[in-house]
Amino acid sequence: MAFKLEEVAEMLAEPVETIAKHCRTQALKGAYKTGGKTSPWRIPPAAIDYYQRTRPNY
Repeated sequence: MAFKLEEVAEMLAEPVETIAKHCRTQALKGAYKTGGKTSPWRIPPAAIDYYQRTRPNY
């Protein structure tokens, strides 16, 4: 199972645009597109775990 951008944005309390950027830069390592360039991002739970372990604590 993988989550949509909006679901992860709500979980992490971050804007959808920020989550999309994290997908592009692989801060959410393992996030993938379901098809071509315009297809939506999908974010597996392991990518969220990785992000939470590696993001800076402010």
